[in-house]
Amino acid sequence: MAGTPHHLARVRAALALGIAALLAACNGGPAPTPLPSTPAAFAITVNGENRTVAPGTTLRSLHLHPQPGRLLSITGDVLEHGAFPGHIALNADPHPAPGAPLHVGDAVKVIDAADHTEGLRRRSHLTKPRLGDPETTLTSYPMRRVTTIGRVSGTVSSITYRPVGHPTPPPQVALSFDDGPWPVSTVHVLKILKHYRVPATFCMVGYEVARYPSLVQAVKKAGMTICNHSWDHPLNPALADLTPQHLHDELSRTNDALTALGIQPTLFRPPGGSVSDAVTQEARDQGMRVVLWSVDPQDWKASLTTKQVAQRVLSHVQAGSIVLLHDGGGDAAHTIKALPAIIKGIRKMGFELVAIPALPAG
Repeated sequence: MAGTPHHLARVRAALALGIAALLAACNGGPAPTPLPSTPAAFAITVNGENRTVAPGTTLRSLHLHPQPGRLLSITGDVLEHGAFPGHIALNADPHPAPGAPLHVGDAVKVIDAADHTEGLRRRSHLTKPRLGDPETTLTSYPMRRVTTIGRVSGTVSSITYRPVGHPTPPPQVALSFDDGPWPVSTVHVLKILKHYRVPATFCMVGYEVARYPSLVQAVKKAGMTICNHSWDHPLNPALADLTPQHLHDELSRTNDALTALGIQPTLFRPPGGSVSDAVTQEARDQGMRVVLWSVDPQDWKASLTTKQVAQRVLSHVQAGSIVLLHDGGGDAAHTIKALPAIIKGIRKMGFELVAIPALPAG
């Protein structure tokens, strides 16, 4: 089909321009201005990985979504999802404009937000006199009960008692025996206590309870108080350094072994006196009070004589003392031989011998 006059004119002009350009090139004249080209894509990095983007790309158009953080309770439960937003950093700028265009070599980093645990708050009030927890003597104190709770959830984190005011030591002394039940030794200690009509407290190791249930029953039948002394007496690492689950198991396994024999312990003595807020709270959660001591003759040392064991006890005993002795864990021969002198000496001072109270006072 024949072209229109205007179309033919445009074709002729284009041909003329092409011929002119060719002649100019051949004659060394200036080249015609080139037509504009399409801008090239360029490279950036996102979290350290290379990415090619088109000109005009912005942070917003990358559609990056940092993970928000959660608000957690003190027990680890989620109180609020998305409570703490993440953010995107551009080069050295932690808060760049989302609509700003990116340039060659820009480094983009997507930063997820961390989870945060709720804060704590404390409330306190005075209580009537009561035994300590941890308890080192039979002395009772006016106490301030301090309850720590989650600021958002209201969940109780811990309860502690802080002594205030003047203590009231009773004219009493408590004998306690650790690391049993132990064949022969526990039996001899029981015979002496029965003979002198002395109640006492036996802090028993769980795996020994499982090995010698008849000895446990004999201690129970004699009317003695039985105390949880952990499952396998951890010393290295110490009880206070165990994981929360391991700590829980040390107490609960021993409680289970004693409960199976009809005994519900309300006292817990940590091996080596290893105590912390976590240990005290775990014992409390399992229905027990932590009991330590105030007189330790170190009767487990083989180098001590019977006389030295008795002297070490009697020279330190005072109103309210809790005495640490051993019926298990090794040879207790010198302790057994010293026991009558210890009992007589304490009574001569005018003190009553008692078992450690099974329940908190007040």
